[in-house]
Amino acid sequence: MQSDFDVDELNVVDMDAKKVLVALSEFNRGEFVKGEQIREKTGLIPTTINDAVRVLEKSLFVTNPDISRESPPYDFFAVEISDFGRQVLEKYG
Repeated sequence: MQSDFDVDELNVVDMDAKKVLVALSEFNRGEFVKGEQIREKTGLIPTTINDAVRVLEKSLFVTNPDISRESPPYDFFAVEISDFGRQVLEKYG
């Protein structure tokens, strides 16, 4: 067992990821959302948004069409909630 693992820290990441997912769900299907738009809807800071988007990408809840582009201070250019992300949010919201 890893001694530096903090369950509370993991839960905070999950809560931030959910905030970002909910914010993305408020945009139209097919609409890609930039980091600044996410910040305006969630009030989260850029580093927190970057972490949340990474978590959501790994879970296939968001689509990042051009992973080579960034829009500092964000580690991505624009993302969209995936159909799978919408389904999960609707079911477990």
